[in-house]
Amino acid sequence: MPEIITHRDHAVLTLSICNERKRNAFEGSMAADLLRNLNDAETDRTIRAVVITGVGDIAFSSGHDLKEIATGAYAATNLGEAPFLRPLEMTKPVIAAVNGHCYAAALILAMSCDLRVASTNATFGSPGARLGMLPEGGQMGRLPRLMSASRALELMLTAEPMPAAEAYRTGFVSRLVDPGMALKEALVLARAIAENAPSVVAAIKTGVLLGESQGLEACNAYETRVARHLETAVEAREGIEAFFQKRPPVFAERG
Repeated sequence: MPEIITHRDHAVLTLSICNERKRNAFEGSMAADLLRNLNDAETDRTIRAVVITGVGDIAFSSGHDLKEIATGAYAATNLGEAPFLRPLEMTKPVIAAVNGHCYAAALILAMSCDLRVASTNATFGSPGARLGMLPEGGQMGRLPRLMSASRALELMLTAEPMPAAEAYRTGFVSRLVDPGMALKEALVLARAIAENAPSVVAAIKTGVLLGESQGLEACNAYETRVARHLETAVEAREGIEAFFQKRPPVFAERG
């Protein structure tokens, strides 16, 4: 049954794309369910990081079910690319554990995540030009920022997949692991992030995305303003106290 499987481990939520017979393609209510789960995670103050992966070792996801695109069934949902772009709008960090094929809408989803961990058998593809469809979801604007502009252009123009090793060399992937290990490594990363001050983690994400969209001056102004606020907040007091007491800090849930 095509579905989004949820698993909670303390402060980390894992969302698994499950539709193995179609290489984890999004069909039926899966895109809507992904969006709903991400929205719920954003408002749940006990969740501090989200990991998204695909079930099995063959595919993260092959993107939309093309039959639903061809028949207009997906267009009728009026979701557009919102489910796949949602990580960009969240204050919670979202990590993609890419364990195989990652194409089309799934590439948009991985691109929208804050970090990408990939297994060596993963491949990234933007097949729009081969399908007669424009690469959407910010691919033309954001991919050149996450890898070299010329490599992003080649990826979209040729519609030929990029192997994980090359994606790692370009910086698009931050950690490269053996097949079957992407989720495990992403969870290690998520747990490390979840132990840190939630307000600072959220501010870092906001600042980086602000710099990307509005430039260095806007990012610097945000950094100065927010730093003065956070350094007098309860999380800073706990962090500094824990440092001097030589113990791990314990940060309360955000209100």
